[in-house]
Amino acid sequence: MSFLKKKTLWFVIYGFFITLVFLYLLFPSDIAQSKIEQAVHQAGLILKTESLNPSLPFGFKMNKVSLRSVAPPTVYFQGDVLDLQFSPLNFLRKNKNVGLKGKAYGGIFSGRFSLDSLSTPGWPQAGKLDFENIDIGTYALFKNFTGKEISGKAQGSWTFNKSRLGNISGTLTLLINSGYFTLTEPFLGLNRIDFERGEMKAQIENGKMKLENLQISSPQMDFLLNGEITLADDFKNSQLDLKGEMAISDKKVKMNINIGGTVANPILRYI
Repeated sequence: MSFLKKKTLWFVIYGFFITLVFLYLLFPSDIAQSKIEQAVHQAGLILKTESLNPSLPFGFKMNKVSLRSVAPPTVYFQGDVLDLQFSPLNFLRKNKNVGLKGKAYGGIFSGRFSLDSLSTPGWPQAGKLDFENIDIGTYALFKNFTGKEISGKAQGSWTFNKSRLGNISGTLTLLINSGYFTLTEPFLGLNRIDFERGEMKAQIENGKMKLENLQISSPQMDFLLNGEITLADDFKNSQLDLKGEMAISDKKVKMNINIGGTVANPILRYI
């Protein structure tokens, strides 16, 4: 085509790529790292990273990164790699879109979220996160949420939206393979349940998590549950209102059950 033969076009393309190369080579990594850590600290969090480098096309990559609260010192995230990408249209948008991907806890994750501002970190207005092969046994925050020892390899997806009134709604799908969870009290001589597969699908709305399906398959017993969890500020204190079926000994014995109490201290009732 004739326009490809124009020297001016090729000079523009050449200049564009040369500019990108120089921006990459001359990127002030130390200054950018310090500025980002200071901005996050203003939101009451502590961000630490071993190194920060530019990442094409419009972002930066952090290695050996951790994010925790100031007080009490709770670790929210520790990862090997976190790559953040910013949309060039953010200059024209009220909400700022950020893409992310990375490696953590033996697995990978990717997603996107929307912020009110890039200069003042805060809770995102909306977002989606997909994850795969995450070793939840090494994720300390998961134990803090539930108040129990839980292990297994997790994969799934989480979406959320925050309304103008501050209410959060969303969806959660979760699949955990080859794991276990400890019991508050011994049950049938067991202190924990070793499961082959755990699956959950839930809707979050108006302060409640509505379970469409919660299924646990194990050599000792199988559970099939649905119902609601009334969410508390401390998740392990969230109230349970679940019902369903439990099968014991290769499904030869079945019974209906209700589960009340809290996430940390569930109460089973047999029907």
